[in-house]
Amino acid sequence: MNARALDLGADERVLALSDHGALDRAGFWRRVQALSAAIAARPARRWALVCEDSGWFAAGLFALGNCGRTIVLPQAPQAGSLDSSGAGIDAVLTDRPENFAGFSVLPVAESATATSAPPRLPDDQVQLEFYTSGSTGTAKCVPKAFAQLRLEVEALERQWGGLLGQAVMAGTVPHYHLYGVLFRVLWPVLSGRPFLTSMCMQPAALRAAVVRGDCAIVSSPAFLSRIADYGDLPPPGRVRAVFSSGAPLPDDAAQRLKERWGHAAIEVYGSTETGGVAWRAWTDSEDRPLWNPIEGVVTDLREEAAGERLWVKSGCTWEQDWAATGDLARRRADGFELLGRADDAAIRVTSLLRAGNTRTDSAHNRYNIAPEELIAAQRQARNSGLDIVGFYHSHPDHPAQWSRTDFAEAHWFGCAYVITAVAKGKAALTNSFLLNGTTEEDKRFEPQPIAIE
Repeated sequence: MNARALDLGADERVLALSDHGALDRAGFWRRVQALSAAIAARPARRWALVCEDSGWFAAGLFALGNCGRTIVLPQAPQAGSLDSSGAGIDAVLTDRPENFAGFSVLPVAESATATSAPPRLPDDQVQLEFYTSGSTGTAKCVPKAFAQLRLEVEALERQWGGLLGQAVMAGTVPHYHLYGVLFRVLWPVLSGRPFLTSMCMQPAALRAAVVRGDCAIVSSPAFLSRIADYGDLPPPGRVRAVFSSGAPLPDDAAQRLKERWGHAAIEVYGSTETGGVAWRAWTDSEDRPLWNPIEGVVTDLREEAAGERLWVKSGCTWEQDWAATGDLARRRADGFELLGRADDAAIRVTSLLRAGNTRTDSAHNRYNIAPEELIAAQRQARNSGLDIVGFYHSHPDHPAQWSRTDFAEAHWFGCAYVITAVAKGKAALTNSFLLNGTTEEDKRFEPQPIAIE
């Protein structure tokens, strides 16, 4: 795709929508030019880009890239993330300068106004550094070249551009992780679609977005799984597409979206290292949908001790050739299915501790362990040279799938949450879900293989 195909016109069509009004495409590129001039006047080479407003974030990304600077994107928009990442920051470009005392700061609002500016893409070799922790809690740098992001946007546009049309892109996820950077910022800017500059924290905010036109929603399993009233969401006819990424959407949540709202979420599988790999969406079939590669992505399965690991090849991976994912998979005629993590060392449960239930009001379907009992369990495990690795409960006459309540009340990151379905008083299927993430905002359940001896 060249500049014309990417639709980089500097005209009066609206691009960024905020509570303060609309910014047209000409105004956006003038903003980029003004920031570029301010950045070029400083010798700093490694810049942290930390803007709460995604319109300023987008302009800052293009400005830093056009000046040939290395763009550092921390895990979270706080000074502590810069300190803990070990990224070696020279300066910070931000719309919240008061939060970064002690750093060399360039406030975006202090940049002069440019009179005119033609659209310009950063060179393909411009470097970006994404910092992610996964389930480890330790900052990990994933380097990317701008070319990899551009290629991924082109693939997204080929895959779904016709479906979206000129829909307003609205997001419930942050814009500083790879998924948000691509779907909430770069894709709309490079395709000429308007986007909301603030994150929609509640369903009602999404409903307000359609006042500006049809919308496409960039979301996550955590947000979509905890929707209580689908009437708070935009009318189905005003939504072109719903994207979800970060982990597979639980079966029951995906089915509820389709049945109660009329939209099957387009789930995108991938990671910061690989970029987008595959997608799936529920149909009228009761069978769980298979994953299919995004256009331009090639997959392979390679046998190892734990099973067949999924490998990926595209222009978007951080490696030049084939890149290994962390997942096991099985090939099917019409796609592939994921079977769990390949790198998780097997954990053998050697001891079980029965805990009491403080929920006397609805003990048959709600469970709470007293804090003092948890402390006693930790002490007992430590004295025995053991670790607490998870929690177990049953679902009487209900599937072995976590519920919204299970998710809301899960706080032990890195632990397994094991659920057994009980049908007519007899134990049936047992599933395990690993609670990944580092905060309540980015926590997620991921399916985990389990063997019962």
